[in-house]
Amino acid sequence: IAVSAASPQVGVAPDSLASIYGSQLALETASAGNPPWPASLGGMPGVFLIDSTGHNWTLPLLFASPSQMNLWIPAGVATGQANVEFPFTNVPPRVTAALRIVPVNIQKVAPGIFTMNGAGTGVVAATAVRIALPNGTQFPVEVFTCDSTGACSAVPIDTGLDTPVYLSLYGTGIRGASTVTVTIGGQTFPASYAGPQPSIPGLDQVNVGLSLNLRGAGPVNIIVTADGVSSNVGQIDIR
Repeated sequence: IAVSAASPQVGVAPDSLASIYGSQLALETASAGNPPWPASLGGMPGVFLIDSTGHNWTLPLLFASPSQMNLWIPAGVATGQANVEFPFTNVPPRVTAALRIVPVNIQKVAPGIFTMNGAGTGVVAATAVRIALPNGTQFPVEVFTCDSTGACSAVPIDTGLDTPVYLSLYGTGIRGASTVTVTIGGQTFPASYAGPQPSIPGLDQVNVGLSLNLRGAGPVNIIVTADGVSSNVGQIDIR
């Protein structure tokens, strides 16, 4: 299957990060590091997308393993029904590898938010800053903590009275939207920024202020909605 890299519950949009799950994908596990990303990785010779207009795109690979590949869907890919194509790997000698075809619906927006467990659930992979007034000095605020096993949990955030806190969520499939809101503990707020994160292709950033109305809310769900389409559900904790 081909889904958002943020969550298997979310679809795929142009200029977004996607994941393909299956078997006999790459021959070995490999990460590409910083962009620009390669067209082949870990023994996977190439992944291609035929969009709804018939245009053939080569998809850059960020990560490849026998059961998962992470890749970037380029910005110019047309919306609508498309096919992702790539060969089977690890076939016997002198056997021609068959071409695997994975149907995918490219949507205008497909908002997904990244979480610390990598599965699109639990505490969000977010950052936050506290702004001291009136000079505007920013201080980092912890959103999560992780133990030696890699398990992560939310750190309670104090919204503060005269030091507002702004949360930055990281996701994908959001930048094509005209209107983006963030729902926290059942209360919906406009995003103060929603668009590309400047250093990584396909990665989006959504900034939202934590209202004083949320004080004492405790562990709450957080959802990004882009042009009426809701993301997967993450969590934060508000003191």
